[in-house]
Amino acid sequence: MQDWAHYLTTEEGLSPATIKEYSKDLRLLRTWLDRPELPEAQRGRDWNQIGASDLRAYLAHSKPAPRRNHRLVSSWRSFWVFLRDIQRVPDLQPGPAELRRPKLPRRLPGALALSDVARLLDAVWKDKSPIRGERNWCVVAFLYGTGLRISEMLNLTFDQIESHDGQPIAVRVIGKGDKERRVPLSETARSALTRWLRLRRMYGNPVSPWVWSPLSGKRSGQQMQARSIGAMLDAAARRAGLDVAKVSPHKLRHTFATALIESGRTLDEIRVLLGHESIQTTTIYAHTSNARVAAAAAALPDVVGLSMVGMMPASSK
Repeated sequence: MQDWAHYLTTEEGLSPATIKEYSKDLRLLRTWLDRPELPEAQRGRDWNQIGASDLRAYLAHSKPAPRRNHRLVSSWRSFWVFLRDIQRVPDLQPGPAELRRPKLPRRLPGALALSDVARLLDAVWKDKSPIRGERNWCVVAFLYGTGLRISEMLNLTFDQIESHDGQPIAVRVIGKGDKERRVPLSETARSALTRWLRLRRMYGNPVSPWVWSPLSGKRSGQQMQARSIGAMLDAAARRAGLDVAKVSPHKLRHTFATALIESGRTLDEIRVLLGHESIQTTTIYAHTSNARVAAAAAALPDVVGLSMVGMMPASSK
């Protein structure tokens, strides 16, 4: 299981949260395959003895919702690729490759209103510890200001920061599939990173390569942890009077993309910034701007006023 988790991290570039869910999916499948009520000969089978019929039986037993069904098949397919290509398991059956994933309804990404992001920034700043409050403010502002995945942000090292005249202007990010991209920093991101680097120089571990590292405690010098940032955002959302379920690092990424759409940026520009391989992934943000659609309709030049009919009173019935 650890070897597969390492593969998911290094080869597929998945986030720690996704890897945790994939690993859980596989453990549950293994437990079901080895359940005590089965004949002894059927328990403890190697993975190359597991076929599509076994997986279909598990799905029939667990009756997952369509979205979870989709995720289960995705995690199994990834594991089977790992068994085939990395561990070279002989006589491996196609297994999940023969399963059809249910087609999911398009789900619009959840984005925060910009006023809610401001409330969140105010909430994290007002901490009992001024240093911790400033650190958390920098984290939230940087996530919103760059649209980075949480794993991309936490993996940043100092040599990935591009500066000009002593000020950070861009970061080189290692994204999914170990692909590198350059992300120019927005004004919000520059302010956040400049403030954080000053704080980091004053209080942080001077030899640690990680940009985002705890300033003190046992983990000083190590990477910040995604779960710690998630817990910080939950607490800040409660203090700000926001729905905790609607506040997360990934929601800030969606907010970044939605704000750019609202500002009139093209999907291809946003695709590059987000690190999407296909623009099809980015097109979901094209459906989030009802206000812009209404404004576009309202901008159509009016010809009714130029028509004689338009000057006549409407007839009543």
